Amino acid sequence: MTRDVTARVAALVALAALAAPALGAQQRADGIRRAFELERRGSYAEAAEGYRAALAERPAEPAALFGLERSLVAMNRVADILPQARAAVDANPKAGAFHGVLLRAWAAAGQPDSVRAVAERWASVEPHDDTPFREWGLAALVRRDRVEARRAFVTGRERLGRADALAAELAQVAVQQQDWPQALREWLLALARVPGYRASAVATLGPAPASARAELLRHLAADRSPPARRLEAELRARWGDPTGGFEALAAALPKDRAAAVEALVGFLDQIRTQGGPAARRAQAMTLAAIAERTPGPQGTRFRLDAAQAFADAGDQAAARRLLDGVAADSVLGVGAPPDAGSTIIGVLLAENKVEEAERRLASLAGSMSAEQHARLRRQLAWGWVRAGRLGRADSLLVADSTVDGLAVRGRIALLRGDLGTAVDRLTGAGPFAGSREEATARTMLLALLQAIDADSLPALGAAMLALEQGDTTEGIAGLERTAGQLSAERGGAELLLYAGAAARTAGRAADAERLFRAAIVPEARATAPAAELALGRLLLETERASEAIKVLEHLILTYPESALVPQARRTLDQARGAVPPT
Repeated sequence: MTRDVTARVAALVALAALAAPALGAQQRADGIRRAFELERRGSYAEAAEGYRAALAERPAEPAALFGLERSLVAMNRVADILPQARAAVDANPKAGAFHGVLLRAWAAAGQPDSVRAVAERWASVEPHDDTPFREWGLAALVRRDRVEARRAFVTGRERLGRADALAAELAQVAVQQQDWPQALREWLLALARVPGYRASAVATLGPAPASARAELLRHLAADRSPPARRLEAELRARWGDPTGGFEALAAALPKDRAAAVEALVGFLDQIRTQGGPAARRAQAMTLAAIAERTPGPQGTRFRLDAAQAFADAGDQAAARRLLDGVAADSVLGVGAPPDAGSTIIGVLLAENKVEEAERRLASLAGSMSAEQHARLRRQLAWGWVRAGRLGRADSLLVADSTVDGLAVRGRIALLRGDLGTAVDRLTGAGPFAGSREEATARTMLLALLQAIDADSLPALGAAMLALEQGDTTEGIAGLERTAGQLSAERGGAELLLYAGAAARTAGRAADAERLFRAAIVPEARATAPAAELALGRLLLETERASEAIKVLEHLILTYPESALVPQARRTLDQARGAVPPT
């Protein structure tokens, strides 16, 4: 029996010895989980203590070391991890990640020599990895020590024996040093290895000063590689030459269809928010190139969008060529988007082919909603207005009972000189018909008409029609002649203000200034402040700030009750340089 008891005791002791490490590991794992939960809840100090307890038992515990670093980062006390990081490296000197924690701790402690020493040891452990040199350089950049950062990255390149090693990092250093050609060379090396760096390259090279851009573009044009051409395309677009950017991209599109579409879509995203005819033309060319490489209905959609963009850019011929691929004669092609008819009719109207547009609308009446058809009829009516066929335009809208239709008919009545009907229809349309810009213009027009004490004024209608037809010279002259027939307080001053605004929009600054000044008369106390504000803004636009200040100060002092005074004060602040222009 004694011998059996002894054997059992010995067995229990052995089992306990075997279970102890497992029990300790379980307790340590539980402690790390509790620390992580504390960290997740934002109790960083308590979490740090939990992680430290786990590291005291096992210094090379990765989860505890990284958790401690995260908690200390949150408290801005990264240097406090130094004892644990050094112990972890001593316990497992081949673990590169532990060297990284130690390097960052020395960096937080402001010890660059120690950072460099850790990076060197780390690199000896992982000789084919560029991470040690990257971490070393980034630590130097945090201290704004560009010389040390460059030294780190160049050392890494030499040790690794690769000409493109750490190119993106060296490009960033070159940008900070304003060495734009060197930055470009490094980015091209980086892009050849990792094309995904393109967005970063564009973002960092984009702010290059105008004096450096020509050299950068010459370097890119000389490099025929696809990464260089794509970078050139996006930089040209960013620097105000979107069509040149498209041409650079088109010359280097990959033969693979999917890759080419991906490049084109990326370029389109770059220029989508840019305004102006050049940007719209570049967008159109890009959409057309995508359409060529996209089969089926989606390709038709891109072709239609390209046609609309060409039309917006004023190239109706290009728009029409694309639309010929969407529609054959009067019948839309198979798979055409439902709004293809709208685009086709819009292009025809832009070409002043009103009769053809009307025939096309009649043929499409059964394939579109009543709302879409009514909207196109209003566009068609305005096409007849520009052609001088006011009766035909009005007859198209007799059955249109919408507020938008009423607004258009009100404008047509004005162009015929029937001011009474125009006021009734524009008032009935209210302030919500059409877009915000259309509603604002209609409100200004209604205010003008209500100031004129006349139910019929054919001369005003003729002048307005000339403006609608693009004859700004005759239109502005006609408005000025008509204003001379009216008293200042009964529409004359208001009409001069309207004519000045038309001249300003047409780019005729001298005429605008003359007309604005003529509208500033004591008899028209409601119009004078608006004319002075318009004049002040015009003077500011033409870089005559001192004159603008005098005009705006006069407005504020003379018409303190005017609702325009707050706008005048802001414009005055802009003239004085107190606030940026908007």
